[in-house]
Order: sequence, then C-alpha cells, then structure tokens
Amino acid sequence: MNMKKMMTPVLTAAGMLAAVNAYADIELAEGLTATGFVDMSIYAVEDDTDTDPSMGLDQWEIDLMYDFGTGTTARIDLNDLGDGMEVEQAYIEVDLGSGFATKAGLFLSALGYEGPEPVDLWQYSYSATIIGYPGYSNGAALMYGADAFSLYLSVLDGSYDADGDAESLSVEAQVKLFPVEGLTLQAGYASQEFDGVEALDDVPATESYDQGIINFWAEYTTGALTVAAEYNVLMEIGGADGDGDGYLVMANYAFTDKFALTIRTSGVSLDSGYEDTAFTISPSYAINDNLFVLVEARTDDYDDDTLDGESYAAEMIFSF
Repeated sequence: MNMKKMMTPVLTAAGMLAAVNAYADIELAEGLTATGFVDMSIYAVEDDTDTDPSMGLDQWEIDLMYDFGTGTTARIDLNDLGDGMEVEQAYIEVDLGSGFATKAGLFLSALGYEGPEPVDLWQYSYSATIIGYPGYSNGAALMYGADAFSLYLSVLDGSYDADGDAESLSVEAQVKLFPVEGLTLQAGYASQEFDGVEALDDVPATESYDQGIINFWAEYTTGALTVAAEYNVLMEIGGADGDGDGYLVMANYAFTDKFALTIRTSGVSLDSGYEDTAFTISPSYAINDNLFVLVEARTDDYDDDTLDGESYAAEMIFSF
C-alpha cells in the first residue's frame, strides 16, 4: 500500500476538482442511479527505507443511490483497495422538512477538510495531519441546514473504527458557517474511548485512552483561486502520549478550464515524538469530463531522519 492509501470542468478552481468528483449519475432504473471511479497511479519514494516504486490499480468504487420519492434515499458504496470488494458506506437518509434531515447506517465522519477518496483531493497524497481524522462508523446523525449555517450531530459505535460495540458510544458534532459568498468556516469535535491491553509475555500493558480531535478549517473560493487552511487539536492519537496538533495550508489555481496547480504545506507533531512536515506541489489536467490526470512531488521532514525524503507520483482517475 502506498502513502496515499494509509465531472464537468468550469472556469474556477473549485470546478477543477469538480472535474473529478462531480461526475453525473448514471440512471440504472427509475429512482436508482450509480456513480463511481477507477484510480490508477505510479508512485516512488526516495529515502533510506529502500522502498520499491509501485504501479497499478489503487482503487475502484461503485456507489449506488436509490430515491424512494418520499424524501427518503438509500446509498451503498462498494470499493476495492486491492484486497477484495467491501462495503464502505451503507445508510438511509430521510428529509424531515424545515431544514432537518437524519441518516442511519454505516457512513463517513463529517470532520476534516480533505476527503477520503482520490476524487475528493486536490492532489495525490493526504496531508500530514490526516492521522487525526475520524473514519467510517455505524450510527445515526441529525443534520440541519440553512442559508448561513449548518449543524451536524451524530452518535456512533466509534469515531475511529466501526467496531459494532455499542457499550461505549462516540459523539461527533460540527457547525459550518457561510458568512459571505465563497467562504466556508467549519468547527467540529469527535472522540472515542479505547480500552487498554493487559500485559502478555514481553508485551507491556497499555492504559485506556480517549482518542479525539477538535477540527477547524476554512475555505475561500474567488474566481479561479481556492485557498484553505486547517488546524487540528489532536488528543491521545494512538495512545495516552499522543496529544499534539496538526495543520494544513493549501492553494489551488485553475489557469484554464482544464489545467490547475495545487500547492500545499502540512504538518503534525505529537508528544510521543512523532513529527512530520510536508510540502506538496501538484499540477493537474482534466482531459475530458471523465478523465483526470495529475502529477505530484512531495518532501517530508520527520523526527526520524531515516524517513526524510522525497516522493513522486503520477495519477489517472476515470470517473463516471
């Protein structure tokens, strides 16, 4: 697995990303539609680990949506990361009226600026602060949307793993503000309790800990330019000594309706000693409504000098 895995173009920076992730639904039957993508890449890293370059199919995904026509919709996402097909998401969403909606099932956390899929990213790799992001969980969420703001609250089996355990539930909360055209401000919180492990032979015991994140990000789009910044307060990531913080600063500029350039810097620092500061530059090109290509060059500066190095990637995403 490489570092990354741990759409009609318009004349705006946001539209360049839309060339990948705003692909049109394919109608399979009345009320039933499908979208999906195929992600392929070449990836190489230059550091002291002697990692061989990789090339091949990274992921494919098919998302099925059904509209019952009564304000109720159902969705299931099927994907394959190379280990066989799995259900990534499966949930039902109901429009309650007056701006309220609810959903229940297996779904992705609402927190974090960068999305989990290749079609959600401006570049090939994830930022350094991605280590604090929650993931997919089982549960239920209540949402409210208005012109100037939106609210989100969910109760889950675990923000960081869909373990199916309802004994200790997680809560996520998010608020988004839209104060002026093109500007989005977001603040969110998530936490999950992890049990400690008893000592076994030469393996020492570990204490229980509450892994969590307080997530802030802002995005502003004006014409062909999109800029974004994110700051995360990280709590006990991976263990009791995992407090710290992380950040992201990104700019994307669409020179034409097909060609764009993304520049990003990001970092993370934990009390455990883990640190990483990364810089990324990534030009991209939308060949047509379905085919999107990009290249990326990245440098990483870790607390462990043997991992410092550069990585290079070329990616092609076919979406439908």
